[in-house]
Amino acid sequence: MARYRFTLSSAEVASPRRAAGEGRRRLPAAVANVTLLCVSLGVAGLLGELVVRLVAPQQLILTHPEIWQPVDTLGWAHRPNVNTTINRGEGTVQVITDRDGYRVGRGARVEAQRRILLLGDSYMEALQVEYEQSFAGLLELRLAELLGEPVAIRNPGVSGWDPSQYLIEARRDIGREPFDLVLVSVFLGNDVAPQRIERYPPLVPAEVHAFRVPRRLSYGELIDAVLYPINDFLAAHSQLYVFLKQRTAVLRMRAGLTTEYFPEDLLRSKAEAPDWSVTAQILRDIRDLAAARDVPTLFFLIPAPYQADTAAFRRALRGFKVDPAAVDLDQPNRLLAQAMHAYGLDVLDVLADFRHAEASGSRLYGSVDLHLSPEGHDLLERLVEPGVVARLSRPTRGLRAMPALSGTPR
Repeated sequence: MARYRFTLSSAEVASPRRAAGEGRRRLPAAVANVTLLCVSLGVAGLLGELVVRLVAPQQLILTHPEIWQPVDTLGWAHRPNVNTTINRGEGTVQVITDRDGYRVGRGARVEAQRRILLLGDSYMEALQVEYEQSFAGLLELRLAELLGEPVAIRNPGVSGWDPSQYLIEARRDIGREPFDLVLVSVFLGNDVAPQRIERYPPLVPAEVHAFRVPRRLSYGELIDAVLYPINDFLAAHSQLYVFLKQRTAVLRMRAGLTTEYFPEDLLRSKAEAPDWSVTAQILRDIRDLAAARDVPTLFFLIPAPYQADTAAFRRALRGFKVDPAAVDLDQPNRLLAQAMHAYGLDVLDVLADFRHAEASGSRLYGSVDLHLSPEGHDLLERLVEPGVVARLSRPTRGLRAMPALSGTPR
């Protein structure tokens, strides 16, 4: 058998020293490429930021966690004597609270013989608009004009509260000073409660997420520890980021990278839940607490954005992948109103008027923050105001219920 010997020249065999030399030569090139890429992205980002600020300026998010303080039993409330600014994406507004932590206007706390206790959550807190543009501020101003005397609105409403906290707050406030009316807003996006809660631990709602090392390997933990802090930073510093964020709403919904949610109470599967009756019972207790002091109570239902804004509803269906057949947009109003009427509660429903206004071109909710816009607060006040005037003008106080007015603005 023939034998063959194969040999390689020195040019064909790379020595360890030569390979190391080639590696050293490639490293600077790789670093240079990465540096060039980073510089290019940075320049593109800066140019994009400049273009957005010039052509389509956005509102940067400005948060102030010191507005709130932990409160035993109630959970959290406004700090007293706050004077600061905040921006939830709809414009920078001034936030002023009085000695009791109630939000007030620039003209300070109104003192008057007639007083209304206004209970609610973030829709009454209204940090998206100036106090003078909010439901409380408009009601305070217009009642004074109509009645020819000042009317003081005491508004302890705070983000994240639910009906159980409205009841706890009512126990704290009713009796501290006399009231002529207790006015309770019920937001149909998340106010329908599955259970009554008698005590909340003291805490402050998290407004800013701190960057930290993830505690475990999970998608949710990655969002909380890394992505949320990055979002908070960019939302406060980059108008380009805010611009892109608003135009990727559906994608963010699908990826779980949004604070928006689809209200479960709109789903037909919730129709038989006990939540409607539980919520009505809590609201009944507020009515009874006020009635014990001969004070009437009026409840009004605030529609969730998806109930009135058809464009927002269609976007949510796509983003959260919800089957339209599984949704009943009238369900919360119908079922909660039925449960409340069973207890003789005085209820005003403005859903039909909100839908008509939206269909006519009004923008009742914000474009960045889906709380009420100045136009939404104005319409809500005009719808509720006649019922308030009727109850303030009653010759006899202490009656349990009056027929609810139609929700048509004056």
